[in-house]
Amino acid sequence: MKILCLHGRGSNNEIFQTQTAFLRSNLDDFTFDFVQGTEPHTEGNWSIYTSQFSKLPQYTYYNPLVPSSIRDAELRLLDLIKEEGGFDGVLGYSGGAAFAAQAMIRHAKSDVGGSEPLFRFAAFINGGTPLKAFSLDEEEIVPGAEASAELERELQTTFLRPSNLRARKGDNREEAEAAIAARKREIEKASTGRLADGRSFLTDGEFGVTRYEGGVDGALIDVPTLHVRCPNEENADFGLNLMRLCEPGLVREHYHPFGHDFPRGQDEMRKIARAIAELAESA
Repeated sequence: MKILCLHGRGSNNEIFQTQTAFLRSNLDDFTFDFVQGTEPHTEGNWSIYTSQFSKLPQYTYYNPLVPSSIRDAELRLLDLIKEEGGFDGVLGYSGGAAFAAQAMIRHAKSDVGGSEPLFRFAAFINGGTPLKAFSLDEEEIVPGAEASAELERELQTTFLRPSNLRARKGDNREEAEAAIAARKREIEKASTGRLADGRSFLTDGEFGVTRYEGGVDGALIDVPTLHVRCPNEENADFGLNLMRLCEPGLVREHYHPFGHDFPRGQDEMRKIARAIAELAESA
C-alpha cells in the first residue's frame, strides 16, 4: 500500500515523521511518502511537537489569505500525484487532512476525476475543514452584500493575535518581520462577500475562498474514510465538519483524548494503525 502523507499547518516532514513513527512501524505492508508544504509559516506555534522542533523551518501548503494560492497548491498536488503514479491512500493531520480533502474534491469535480477517485481511502487525524477556492465567475454571488463581521473577526483573531506578530525563536528576524508585514497587507487588501447559499467568503477581487459545508454541499468524498478525532473538541472545524463531507456509509471513527494535538502513546498508535489497516482492507 502506497500512502501519501500531508503534515499539519505550521509543521514540516520531519515533525510529521516523528509524530507518525510508531504508527507507521505497525503498518509493515505500507510505504509512506511525505510531501512538505512550501509556504513559510509565520504564525505562533503551540503544539507539543512543533514547540520541541521550534528550530526547524515550518510550512503550510498555501497562503489562506490568497485564494489563488489555495487553488494553485491543489493543482500542484494533483500533478505530483499523477507524476508519482498515484497512491492507494492518504494520511493527513489537521491542515494536511483538509488539504487532502480539497484535492480529492477538486479531482472529483474535474473532467478526469469522474471515473476514478484520487485515493481508494483516506485517514484524517483531527482533520481541518476543507477550503473551497473558486473563481468569482464560477459562483452565484449576492451583489452588494455587507462585509461579514464574523469572517473579518476570524481573520483578526487567527492572523493578527500577538503570537503571530513576533519573530519565532530560530527564525531570521528580518525575514520574519517582512513576512508579518506582508500578512498584514494581505488582510488589508482582502474583502468579504456572500454567496447565494448564505456562506461568507474572502476574496482578492478575482478568486474567493470559503469553507465547504456538509449541510450545503452534501457528501463530496465517497471513498472509505477514517476520522481520528477528539469527541470533546468543541470546534467543529477540527474534525467534525470534515466528516460531514464524507459519505456516511463509508465513514469510520476513532476517538482519542488529546484535543487537537496529535494523538500519542504506543497503545493509542497501535489502535490507530489497526484502524488504518482495516480501512485499507475495506477499500
